[in-house]
Amino acid sequence: MKYCSKCGKEMMDEAVICLNCGCATDNRFDLNQKQGERDEISVGLCILSALIPLFGIIYWPVKHSKTPKKASACGIAAIVSWVVWFVLYFVTFLAY
Repeated sequence: MKYCSKCGKEMMDEAVICLNCGCATDNRFDLNQKQGERDEISVGLCILSALIPLFGIIYWPVKHSKTPKKASACGIAAIVSWVVWFVLYFVTFLAY
């Protein structure tokens, strides 16, 4: 058990607020953050973005505010893939 820093009342260790005075504790959590969505780079999404660059280019602005690392990785994979395909196209057809 721990005690409230404002009123000194005893409260549970997992409490987010003191039931006596309503003071917030150190156990705060973000209500806007979804529990299931983590911002880790996804290899599968990067591969999909490399194979279909339009997917990565669309995915980046749509998801950038919620998962910036994952969205940036997809955007970079799409742009790199597009540049590689563009260079290979011109090298192949200009050689003939």
